[in-house]
This record gives sequence, C-alpha cells and structure tokens, in this order.
Amino acid sequence: MRKVVLSPHPPGGPEDGPPTPRTPRTPHTSRTPQTPRPADGPAPATALIDADGRVQQWSDGARDLTGYPEREIVGRDAALLADGGHVQGGDLVKELLRTAGEARGDWVRRRDGTCRSVVWYPVAVPLADGTGVLAVALPQEQRQGDIATLDRLLHSSPVGLAVLDTDLRFRYVNDVLARLNGLTAGEHLGRSVLEVLELPYPEAYEKVLRRVVENGETVDNLQVAGVRPDGGSRVATGSMFPLRDADGTVVGVGGLVHERADAERELLEAARDRRRLVLLGRVGARLGQGLDPRTVAGQLAEGCVPEFADAVEVDLLKAAAEPDVGACEIRGWYATPDSPCTAIPLVHPLVLPPDARRPRPEDDLPPARPASAAVAECVASARPVTFGTEVADGVVRHGLVVPLTAVGRVLGAVTFLRHGAAGYAGDGRMLAVELAARAATAIDNALLYRRERLATLALQRHLLPTRLPSESWFRAAYRYRPAEDGTLAGGDWYDAVALPAGRVGLGVGDVMGHGVGAAAAMGRYRASVHALLAVGLRPGQLLTRLDGILAGDDELAATCVCAVYDAGTGRCRIALAGHPPPLLVRPDGTTGPVPCDPGPPMGMGLHHMYADTEISVEPGSLLVLYTDGMVEDRKGVLDLEQGIAILGKAVRDPRAPLDEICDALMSVRPADSPDDAALLVSRLGRF
Repeated sequence: MRKVVLSPHPPGGPEDGPPTPRTPRTPHTSRTPQTPRPADGPAPATALIDADGRVQQWSDGARDLTGYPEREIVGRDAALLADGGHVQGGDLVKELLRTAGEARGDWVRRRDGTCRSVVWYPVAVPLADGTGVLAVALPQEQRQGDIATLDRLLHSSPVGLAVLDTDLRFRYVNDVLARLNGLTAGEHLGRSVLEVLELPYPEAYEKVLRRVVENGETVDNLQVAGVRPDGGSRVATGSMFPLRDADGTVVGVGGLVHERADAERELLEAARDRRRLVLLGRVGARLGQGLDPRTVAGQLAEGCVPEFADAVEVDLLKAAAEPDVGACEIRGWYATPDSPCTAIPLVHPLVLPPDARRPRPEDDLPPARPASAAVAECVASARPVTFGTEVADGVVRHGLVVPLTAVGRVLGAVTFLRHGAAGYAGDGRMLAVELAARAATAIDNALLYRRERLATLALQRHLLPTRLPSESWFRAAYRYRPAEDGTLAGGDWYDAVALPAGRVGLGVGDVMGHGVGAAAAMGRYRASVHALLAVGLRPGQLLTRLDGILAGDDELAATCVCAVYDAGTGRCRIALAGHPPPLLVRPDGTTGPVPCDPGPPMGMGLHHMYADTEISVEPGSLLVLYTDGMVEDRKGVLDLEQGIAILGKAVRDPRAPLDEICDALMSVRPADSPDDAALLVSRLGRF
C-alpha cells in the first residue's frame, strides 16, 4: 500500500519565498460554540500515508477539502500538502506519530495554492512495510467532537472493523478485530480472511464476499465460526458492505464484526472438524513421501509448525531402530545391551536442523541420548504426557508428549511444544494423538525400508568384486552409487577377468528392478558372465548364450555391455544387450561413444543373436563402461545422447589417475537420478 501525510508545521517559515495568496484563515483556537455537522454536510477527509510518507489511499472528502483528485495525489509525498513545512518522507511520518491519538489544528495547502484551516486526527496504522498514519481531517468550522467519536469507534468500540481490497486481503483492521482473530493487526495485513481463520465452509464464505465485490451487495447478519491460529474458537456475526470510489466503482470491502456470546455449538464443531481434517490431510500427504525416519520427522514438524505447535521434537527408541541387538521389553519400551534395564531409555533425536543435508536411508542415525523425563514416562506408559516448563523472561513452555505406536509396539515419542499459550487439552490433545499415529505408521514403514535397503546394499557389496586384475598394460577403477532419491538398491554390477594371451574381459550390467531380489539376480548374472568370459567366448557369443540359458528360468531381465581387449593387437571386441554404449577416451582427449548394435535386453525370451563390434584402441586410451543411472535423470530432461555427451566432457585429462577420473565422472551424474549407477574405467595399453 501507499501512504499519505499532513505536515505538522505552521506556514510561513523564514526561508519561504513570497507568500501565495490565501483565503482568510479562521484561527483554530476559536472558542466559538460548535454546532453539530448536519447529516448531509461534507464527509471527513481521510488519507492513508505509508511509512515512507507517500499517499496510499485518498477519500472523496480529502478530494473536496484539498482539490486534489485521487489520480494526482496517490503515490506522491504527502509533504506537498504541508503549508511551508520542510520535513518530508519518513521523517514526516515519524513527526506525525509523536502526536498520534490527539486532535490537532493545522493548515493544509490546497491544489489551487490557497490554504485552509483544519482540525485533524492522526491514527497509527500498522502496515506491511512499517507503521503508517491514517489522517482524518475536518474543516476547522466543524466540531472537533467528530474526531473523538471516530477515535472511540476505531479503538474503544466492541465492534471489530476491517477493510479488505478487491482480492479479499486485509488492508486495515482495528485492535478489537485483531484480538478477536488471535493475531496482531500487522499480522493481518496482506493476508486473506481464509488465511487468518480456519472456516468450516471456506468456499461458501468466499463466495459471499465475492458478491460484495462483484455485485456491490451488502450482506448483514453473516454468521461465521472459525478457529484462530492459536487454536481458540470463535463465532461472530458481521456485516459486509462495498467501499466505492467517486465513480461508484467498488474498490474494497468494509466489515463490522462482533463476537457472539451464544456461540452455536454446531458451527464451532464444524470449524474444529475442518481444521483437524485440513491439518491431518496436509501432514499425511507430507509423511507419505518420506523413505527415511529423519525425513518423516522433519515433514511432521514442517506440517505442524506454526499452526499447531511452535516446535516439534521426535525421538526414536534406539531399540526400535536396531531390533536385532537382543532387546528386552520393559513396560512398553525397549532396552538394549547398552542400557539393559535402566529407567531411562536411549533415543535418537530425528528432527534435523533446517539447513541439514537431506539424509539417505542408509546413513547413520543421529547419536542416541538419554530420553527426557517426559519422553521416558510416555514410552513407559504408552500414554500421552503433558508438562510445563518455565523458560526465559517468564514465558512458560507447554508441552504434550505422545507415544509413537505402530503394530502394538512403541517406537518412540513426539513432543509438541507451545510457548506462552494455553497447553494442549480437549480437541488439541485428540489431534496430537491422531498426528502421532500417522507419524508412527510412516516411521515404521521407513524403518522397514531402511532395513531392506541396508540388507540389499550389504548383499550387493558382498556379490561385487573388491579387487580387479592389474597388468602393466591394464589398470581399472570402479564406482558404485545407490539411487540418489533413496530408492532400494538395484542390480547394477561390474567385473573384469584376466584372460590368457594378454587379454582381459570386461563387463557391466543392470538387472531391472530394485531390492534384495534384484541384488540376488545381479549376483547370478555377474557370476555367469565371469564364467563365460573365462572359457573364452567372444562378447556376442557370450550374451547370446546367457540369454538362452536365463530365458526359461523366470529370471529378471537385464542389460549388459561385454568387452574383450587384446593387448597384443590393440583390438577390442564389444557387444551390447540393451545397454548404453561405452565411451572411448583417446590419449589426445577426444571422446565419443563406440558405435555398437545394442540388441535387446537379456532374459526376455527373444532368443536374439548378439553381434560383436571390433575397434582399434590406441595405447593409453580409456574405455568407460557404465549403467544408465550415470546418464538418466528422473524428469527425463536429458535424453541418452545428451547424458553421454555430458559424461564424456567430464574427462579432462586422460592421463590423470583413474580414481580422479572416476570421481570426475560421478560428479556429473544427475543429482535426481532414479536408479543406482555402476562405473568401470579401464586404461588400455600394449605389451
């Protein structure tokens, strides 16, 4: 919004130029008895001035008083209305705020250069960008009692007052309405009614307000039941009416609201039910996206703060996170060998700082610590526990600890905290229990997922080779990375086999699917390729034989790249089964994919005859074999050719150590890759 101000200075300072002709002034100290302004007399002049001293709103009365139409004054410094004053902008606003709340006499400069004596009243108005001034002015000849009446209306009346713009966002509220809504006046500004209050039927309420804006209707006796941001409930009756400019155009909505002592139970219950359902729905949607206990805890906190709580803490029992450590059950919570039968269980605090890196399921949990007294009591009894703690400056922190219970087992506890507000009782306690129940299910699922992912990774590490052959003419390095989005590890593998007569066999493959089954299938594929390379089959023959062997065994489909390099001739044979082509990086740094017939994936029952591609390799070249998790992103923004091109540009120096080259290649892998990735880089020479 913009702002408007009237100068507090009298006219005619010594540095003024020749005085402008003026109409005779009526001293503002006149003791002539005042008579009431007739009902059809001139309207008060009102102007809203922002914290920088610019006029933001301008009434018809202000136009009549000064001669300035709205289009010529809005957005300009209000100092142009001052008669000889030298204070402008924000300094003028500060000057006016020193006497806010007091009627004062002054001179206002009109558009034609004349001045007029007025009595006006500055009211401090909290705006989105600072404190502004609402200036209400009357000609000096009108009685000053009208100003006092306006003050009582704005600040002392039990009736709440509001001004909304045509987008139904608050532009002004008085203190009475601010208290009714449970927020400060400044917290209203710029927000819609539906953002301030939880209403049982928000669409219907918005439709009524739209009628005021679009049709110019006045709505009387509008009953509204809502839940304030602090959890309190209220039922109020209001009247909404259009605010028009000089042309009759609706420029906003005015509202008069008063609270009802005889609050209707049905309306309040509907408002509470809607608030509960909205919060549960929002939190539930967040929780369903978490694959890690810490992610679930963070999503619970984000969904509850600040609407339901000022802070949320989630503690996971150490034994629930590690159920295979010989735990014994004690009164509903589980002790571990680290604390076999103590009264205080160990817990992992799950809610991470806002700037913490998003964890992966296989990452270690935060270090365990002894539970607080309230958490220990909660998990021991499997019941909610309330507590209150005195904190700094006399502000009391109210807390509610609710057990996280899934499939009859206590996993930990969630603590909801409020500062300087009423504690959790009634509906608030019931809602906390529902939130904890949903969080417990999500955390239990995340723990199961975490255990399977750890088991899959352990199996995969066991099945993959840890050492590769090394010769004077052959060196190799490898990398394996799980999916970046936390998906269960898949069936990616790599291998290298030393062969007679100065040859080496290389293989990289990807079993379709994820989890323990894919890891086990990967082990069978890798072992088969290793054995068939060892007996001397060419790459095309190997893939054809392997496809025939596995097609009838209900095996998972897989892609594979197989290569055999002969160091005596510098020739390399390559065959592909539905796999991305290898990259060849020459000693001069030029890079490109090896053109090969990809053929279909193996294990699909197609009985395909795979063909070899033979290429000549310069000594010192790099052959890069990889799976599609190195070049594909989740959203499909990159196609295969683009991904391969990016991968090739990552190798800047073919002579660099192989580990550095592997790290450089992994660094350009898409950050949101939906698949795990395997990489095998070989430096090929001659003997």
